[in-house]
Amino acid sequence: MKSLSFSKIIILVLIAILNMNLYARLAKETGGQKTERMKWWTDARFGMFIHWGLYAQAARHEWVKKYERITDEQYQKYFDLFNPDMFNPHEWAKMAKEAGMKYAVITTKHHEGFCMFDSKYTDYKVTNTPYGKDIIKDWVEAFRAEGLKIGFYYSLIDWHHPDYIIDRVHPQSAKTGDEYAILNKGRDMNKYRKYLKNQINELLTNYGKIDIIWLDYSFPSGEYGKGHNDWDSENLLQMVRELQPGIIVNDRLDLKDKEGGWDFTTPEQYKVSKWPEINGKKIPWETCQTFSGS
Repeated sequence: MKSLSFSKIIILVLIAILNMNLYARLAKETGGQKTERMKWWTDARFGMFIHWGLYAQAARHEWVKKYERITDEQYQKYFDLFNPDMFNPHEWAKMAKEAGMKYAVITTKHHEGFCMFDSKYTDYKVTNTPYGKDIIKDWVEAFRAEGLKIGFYYSLIDWHHPDYIIDRVHPQSAKTGDEYAILNKGRDMNKYRKYLKNQINELLTNYGKIDIIWLDYSFPSGEYGKGHNDWDSENLLQMVRELQPGIIVNDRLDLKDKEGGWDFTTPEQYKVSKWPEINGKKIPWETCQTFSGS
């Protein structure tokens, strides 16, 4: 067996140090500190989760672009027509408060790639539609005025960005490796990762204190999936926690095995049989129950 060169040993040591530093940055709080940080959320019990985007006009599920394999060109009509002129966030906020809700989470970008906020990193955004205004800005101000905590949903997946590597949940997904190679020629996931971080930075910088961020989602198993390496999840989460130290983060960055890599687990569309546990220890959880078949 050949011995490692001195330079290779130095590189391996540096990688180990970097990994330890990253671990320390993600797991810098004690269990008691985490409990205290999340206390308002565990006490709140009840919140609103709003999915909203171009797909609302199709009225056939937020995954309609994937389910019906709609191309960007065919989907463009929803962008060109988007004008929710009766949108009244103050009415929504009052109703949420009267119902007993303590927080609300809204879609800033779903898998379709359309941004409901005024991002400087894309033209595919609400301020370029006939509506012309930053929906997220108005929504945040209205819900904050009613005393509700603020949460942002942001899709890690993006079916519109030209550098996002086409995978098995993409509307243009393929059947063979050769087909994927052709579809992904010229696409650069490094550029998409930079876009991802830039947009999350905007969301956590331009709208005041954000209490929850819902990043959705990873699917690392099998071929043509995506996991933490595709999102650079460790560094992305480090940025999130630096920008908003008190923020609560869901568990869909594919960092479930990392201490500090998530705050609560998210069973969706089913009732758990018992309180979720890891290694026999109960963990914070939130069930997501949607209605109207979507």
